[in-house]
Amino acid sequence: MNPLVLDPRPLDQLLPDPTAPAAVTEWVWDGYLARGNLTLLTSRWKAGKTTLVAGLLRALGAGNPFLGRPCTAGHAVVVSEESADHWAARGRAIPPGPHARLVSRPLPGRPSPDRWDELVRGVEGLRAAGPLDLVVVDTLAEFLPGRSDGDPGTLLDFLRPLRRLAGGGTAVLILHHPRKRPAEEGSTARGSGALLGYVDVVLELHRYGTLAADGNRRRLVGRSRHPETPAAVVYEWTPGTPDFRAVADPLAERFREHWAAVGRLLAGRRKAATHKELLADWPADEVPPSPAQLYEWLARAAGEKRVVRSGSGTRRDPFRFALPPDPRDRLPDLPPLR
Repeated sequence: MNPLVLDPRPLDQLLPDPTAPAAVTEWVWDGYLARGNLTLLTSRWKAGKTTLVAGLLRALGAGNPFLGRPCTAGHAVVVSEESADHWAARGRAIPPGPHARLVSRPLPGRPSPDRWDELVRGVEGLRAAGPLDLVVVDTLAEFLPGRSDGDPGTLLDFLRPLRRLAGGGTAVLILHHPRKRPAEEGSTARGSGALLGYVDVVLELHRYGTLAADGNRRRLVGRSRHPETPAAVVYEWTPGTPDFRAVADPLAERFREHWAAVGRLLAGRRKAATHKELLADWPADEVPPSPAQLYEWLARAAGEKRVVRSGSGTRRDPFRFALPPDPRDRLPDLPPLR
């Protein structure tokens, strides 16, 4: 056995040469997936992780932007717990293209550490046949070489082969499930904290609101070693199509979508009403906004001169809202932002 050699150096000797060019992160998907990096994407079951991945794979084919962030044209391999039939059905709505390949259910059961390492080495071997820009592991729980993602040693047995794979110039994306108990954003991933500490980028996918218009919207939260990673972005997918759209101002979009309904409630009242009174009038067959949401819409409408606001905003004299008395002063309904 070779003897252990320690070579401590002063930290100031590790500082980069100010005249040397700065290291550049090679992004496959700007801010989210980088060559040599591991990215963890966590969301609740059936919340849209794999649909998001399908949209990303499609964008990588031609190097098109995705959710407003640049992508590099590249080749991807998905190692998935899902059947080929499920991926084929998804591909009919979101065609990925020939640059993306699927390894479906490659193992008959939970692997041992050696078997998992063998699988990753097999994926590494695909680089000999051509570029390998992205590898997606769907999901961590399916391929974990052990029964508990709460055990740091088991997680490291899973992560170290992927780090080696990434070291060859590939971006690695790991899909995962959240813990059962509520947790702070950026910390919802199930299992040991060693997982969050080991990966380079932590992403979480959350549903965006409970209103009917929010059904296909998601909020993608990011925590990262890299300053380029966005803290959060809201996006919308049109089901049955490959259309994904980043929502630049979700609050303004919600207002535009719901202003007509709020205006009808105001038109049906003879006197100015508080936001709580209007909320009580909300149609029983529609999902109502929260009191805070409705108040925000009314305040925005007042700022745009769509309503007249009275009162001082105190508990005894709350703000009340009414349409302008002269119909000629009323602004038309707003279409949704696109």
